[in-house]
Amino acid sequence: MNPEDVKRYIRLFHERELPEVIERELKLSFIPGKAIAIVGPRRSGKTYLLYSLIGEERERYVYLNFENPFLFGITGRDFPKLVDAYFDLYPENIGKKVHFLLDEVQNVPDWEIGVRYLLDEGFLVAVTGSSSRLLSREVATQLRGRGVAYTLLPLSFREFLRFKGISFERKDLYGRTANRVRKLLDEYLYYGAFPEVALFEDRVRILEEYLSVMITRDVVERHGIRNVALVEAMVKLLLASYAKYTSYSAIHRFLKSEFGTSKTTVLEYLRALEDSFFVFFLPRFARSEKESLRAPKKVYLVDTGLALFSRKEAGRDMENAVFLELLRRKHYFNPLLEIHYYGGSGEKEVDFVVSESGRVVELIQVTLSLEDAREREISALIRASKTLNCKNLTVVTLNEEDVLEFEGRKIRVVPLWKFLLGLTQPAPP
Repeated sequence: MNPEDVKRYIRLFHERELPEVIERELKLSFIPGKAIAIVGPRRSGKTYLLYSLIGEERERYVYLNFENPFLFGITGRDFPKLVDAYFDLYPENIGKKVHFLLDEVQNVPDWEIGVRYLLDEGFLVAVTGSSSRLLSREVATQLRGRGVAYTLLPLSFREFLRFKGISFERKDLYGRTANRVRKLLDEYLYYGAFPEVALFEDRVRILEEYLSVMITRDVVERHGIRNVALVEAMVKLLLASYAKYTSYSAIHRFLKSEFGTSKTTVLEYLRALEDSFFVFFLPRFARSEKESLRAPKKVYLVDTGLALFSRKEAGRDMENAVFLELLRRKHYFNPLLEIHYYGGSGEKEVDFVVSESGRVVELIQVTLSLEDAREREISALIRASKTLNCKNLTVVTLNEEDVLEFEGRKIRVVPLWKFLLGLTQPAPP
């Protein structure tokens, strides 16, 4: 580590103008004695969320991006030198409240040692990372109870509209704004919701670069994977399987004939792809944890735009978008929420079971239209409603809106755009 490079980096950051920061729904605040850890996929807006934490006295905020060449070679054991370099620049801030904002901190060997040092010295700390294991393992174990983790995903539809300059309120439900909102929904589903994709043209090339970097940097390089061809085959298989069932055994059987790989290797690579936030595996709802683990999973992508590199289908895009919206509700607003699917293996499926502290609070079906699938979708919902003792029933369609009654239960049918904007209410009792 070269202290002069660090000083130059810090000074340059304080001298340059910060870009405009558009408000996100995930709310953060510094917690004395604990590090805020923001994790999520690359290019989802973690850096800008860090910028949003910067107050008026900017020199008391030390932003360090550990993908910048000035900071290459730093380890967690160098953090005392980082502090010394900062106070060499700003000796007047000794004894004042100073904030350290550490971007892509997983690139720093032994980063948790450095973060603990900053906390012990009384600094306020926020870190970001593009690895889910930063959330589940290092924050929970290495920081030893001294970290609070948050997950940031690509834009919700509400945020997407804000990025497009639209302020949407309930009074706009039937006006010109609503027509524009419905049109933008098509763009949201087709190209997805990474912030740069929402703001700029040439969206397919941007997404192609995101996918390449996600696989190369966050999977192959970070996990030391040698069989790149196997990872690429897995990516193609998962892209083709979004919003469909799969299992680890099925993926292994498919790849074994071509690559002769072991099941252990397949599991290891799949976990690396999960760790990068490329894909999520939704478990089946079951009263037994063992039964849930053994059942097939449903595959969902972190962004519907990535499906452009496979075979896109509007119905699957809708289902993937609903899954991501439910995931945001969990990570942004209510960590007690759990999401599963119900049925399968001969039973009629319900796309999403939303539960809280073990109690099922909502059942959701997603379909392009009820016109050709009313009996299948409704009968599965009613059966699950009786079995799981839940009367909050929803069918999300592309455009339809209604309240239906079957076997003494009311079902609200809502268009996707209203569901994503949170403009729906439970069906009346």
